[in-house]
Amino acid sequence: MKKFLKKLLIFALVFFVVDKLFYVLIYLSPHFQTDPRIEMMLNGKINKDIIVLGSSRGAMNIIASQIEKETGQSAYNIAFPGSDVEFHDFILKTLLKYNTKPKTIIFAIDEPSQFLPSTSITFRRDKLYPLVKYSYINQVLIDKGDRNFTSWFMCLSRLNKSNFKLIKKISPTETVQQCGSIPVDFVNPKFKPIYRNEVQPYDVNEELSSKRNAFFSIINQCKKNNINLVITFSPNFSTPSQHFEDRIKSLAPNSNFFIYDTTKSVYKNKSYFYDESHLNKKGAAIFTSEVSAFLNQMSKK
Repeated sequence: MKKFLKKLLIFALVFFVVDKLFYVLIYLSPHFQTDPRIEMMLNGKINKDIIVLGSSRGAMNIIASQIEKETGQSAYNIAFPGSDVEFHDFILKTLLKYNTKPKTIIFAIDEPSQFLPSTSITFRRDKLYPLVKYSYINQVLIDKGDRNFTSWFMCLSRLNKSNFKLIKKISPTETVQQCGSIPVDFVNPKFKPIYRNEVQPYDVNEELSSKRNAFFSIINQCKKNNINLVITFSPNFSTPSQHFEDRIKSLAPNSNFFIYDTTKSVYKNKSYFYDESHLNKKGAAIFTSEVSAFLNQMSKK
């Protein structure tokens, strides 16, 4: 029995030592991430007057550096392609926890998938894996069921297979500018430039309550911190849905709403789009100018 206990103790000590060697990967992982914005937030480095929040419609369609020039206020974009409203809620909470609160949040809405089940927009856990050295991030992953309590004392429990890929591989559609925005100056080869005139039906019954609750959380955080919330509708290469617009307005009755100029011919011109749901850099510059003009009007009021 004593021999067994001795062997067990030796095994435990060896395992403990070996496990701690993997801290090197935990430490190095942030240096190989392609998007530094979340770590910048964790280190209190995003302190701006205007913040852009959302998914790819915010990241690609709204150019923060242009907003700075056109409004005279500092701006930064923390919108993440492929992210859903639950991730946006997490991003805003993180921003407010570690940084000076902004004056204005521009929240880019995803039409029509804002509250619907989707595989294209999700909670971007992959953006958190390189940052597991931060206890705050580790706890978020635990809360999401992606880790368990052992990650508090075992390095291997904190690691994901992505932590072992110590090579930077940047996608053209996720190349972050200094202002945080990700405009693209090319066209998606899968884009079929046929403007869709028919309006797709919007079924409220398909909405997920978890996504609605995240939306309400964003509204409440802005209200609690006295932040101007501007809910923004971006152009799709199709006729906008009045039913979807009305639904968003009904859920946020006291918010500011910016709706692009639907009469502009550029928003029906394939030359200004990356694909059916996103503008290219040329289109984003036009759309951003409209957003800036709206912000300037708000400032006057």
